[in-house]
Amino acid sequence: MKKILFILIFGMLLIFSSAKAQEINFGQYTSHTITIQVGPEGLDFGPLITGSGVNSIGLIDAFVVEITGLRFLDVFVEIIADEKLLLDGNAACDSDPDCSIPFTLQANYNNRGLNDFAASTPFVVSGNISTARFPVLRRTQGPAGPPPPPPTASFNPVLFEENFYIYLYGSLNVGNVNAGNYTGEITITISYEEITP
Repeated sequence: MKKILFILIFGMLLIFSSAKAQEINFGQYTSHTITIQVGPEGLDFGPLITGSGVNSIGLIDAFVVEITGLRFLDVFVEIIADEKLLLDGNAACDSDPDCSIPFTLQANYNNRGLNDFAASTPFVVSGNISTARFPVLRRTQGPAGPPPPPPTASFNPVLFEENFYIYLYGSLNVGNVNAGNYTGEITITISYEEITP
C-alpha cells in the first residue's frame, strides 16, 4: 500500500512540474521602431591620479541614455561593459596592469515616463553584464491589455510612444598605471519581445 501511494504522489509531481513550463505567446512586433539618444561625451571619470584607488561616479552624476518605444510593449535590455579601461584603447594592455584600469559597471532604469534618477530601478549587474525585461511605460494597475493592431493608415504608432531612461555609472580602481587616456566600451542592446514560432 505504501508503494502505490508514493508512485501516485511522484506521478502528480511530474504532471505539475511540466504544467509550469507552458507559455502562451500572443504575437510578434518587429515592425515598430525603438529610438536611442545618447550624448557625445560618454561616461567620463575626468582626470585621475595614478595610484588613487577607487574612483566612483554615483547615480546622481550618471550618464543618461534616453530610449523611445511603444508604451504598451515590453523591451529586453542587455548591457555589456568592458571590465577594464585600456590605455589608448590598446587591446595589448588587457593583461598588463601597467596600462589597464578595472571598471565596475552599475546601471538603473526609469520607465515611469520621466527622466528622474531618484525614481529609478537598479539593474542586476554581474561581471559587467546585465539583462532585464520590463515595459516601456510602467504599468500601475494589473497586466497589460491586448496589443494594438500593426501599423496601418488608421493606426499611427507614434501616438503611442513613450520615453524610458537608462542611467550608467560605476567605479574605477586606479592602480599605479602609466599616464594617458584610458577608454572602454559599454554596449546597450534593446529590442521588443521577439517570438519565434
